[in-house]
Amino acid sequence: MSMGTAPRSVRSAYRTKAVVDWMTLEIETARPTQFQWIQRTLTNHFGGDTRAYIEAVDAGAGNAATRFVIRLNDACCQDVDTIRAALVVLDRQYRLCGPALIKALEVSLDFYPKDDLARADLLQLVARLQTSLEAANGTSHRQVGFSKQPDFLDSTRRPDPQQTLYINNKADPVSWRVYHKITDRDKALPHQYHRARVEFTLQGAGLRDYGLNSLADLAEHGFVKFGHLLHFRKFRPMSELIAGRTPVVAYTLRNATPQVRNAIALYPYGLHAYHRDSRTGDPRNRGRPKERKHSTHTDSDDELNHLVRDRLRDLTKNFHTK
Repeated sequence: MSMGTAPRSVRSAYRTKAVVDWMTLEIETARPTQFQWIQRTLTNHFGGDTRAYIEAVDAGAGNAATRFVIRLNDACCQDVDTIRAALVVLDRQYRLCGPALIKALEVSLDFYPKDDLARADLLQLVARLQTSLEAANGTSHRQVGFSKQPDFLDSTRRPDPQQTLYINNKADPVSWRVYHKITDRDKALPHQYHRARVEFTLQGAGLRDYGLNSLADLAEHGFVKFGHLLHFRKFRPMSELIAGRTPVVAYTLRNATPQVRNAIALYPYGLHAYHRDSRTGDPRNRGRPKERKHSTHTDSDDELNHLVRDRLRDLTKNFHTK
């Protein structure tokens, strides 16, 4: 970038797209069968190059079962009609009992560089996504690189954009990953498909919090409601934080707040509100603070958040239309 040139917006530098990366469904058949027959039926339906993982639930004699968990990858769950067509095939072959239940869901937002200049700045974008994702109430912040060993982070450390940032654990109702995607299924991607990716996974209580039990629920409600799971914020300058404050408060903010603020998801300040009764001046809630939705030391990153909402609207539309 030449001197005096204004920074490019994310929209102008990157093509963005939200996708359902994979979905796990549970089905129940009228009669016991073995998982490999379900696998064969789906392989014949989708084609040999498309992966669908099948696991029997509570298999009995001969490894036969009536309940199966099916994980469909992105090509198999790109829209509701594709999924329903597969369920029709299974119903015709095995007679399904009741609707298919959603057990887990992963949604990804990808940033593809539009040109070489954007491609050269891709790791900077990954760093921005890693440091500005809020991931409210997230725990177990860690990064994983080529060693595959988790490196746990605290507020004194900035994530490395060359490693994958994980927030929460695999079994949690919601979890996040942010990373530079250069491989797919352990194979190197062509250079033009390298991208920045941020994704969230919902399962169990995480799905129930949104009223998602069946495929029909997801088709009805769409994806825009997940926008706050991909919410980004930026740190306010110290000069702005202390503007209009009393000298004591300004001094406290300067000295109690880290000079280097590394990541929104790891930032513990500005989240607690202490309220007093306006008539008596006594502390409310027995002096215990209430937790704010967002830290007062941060502002919304409107550029990223508007983009997230637009792409989730697109995903909702595309999920309903082939």
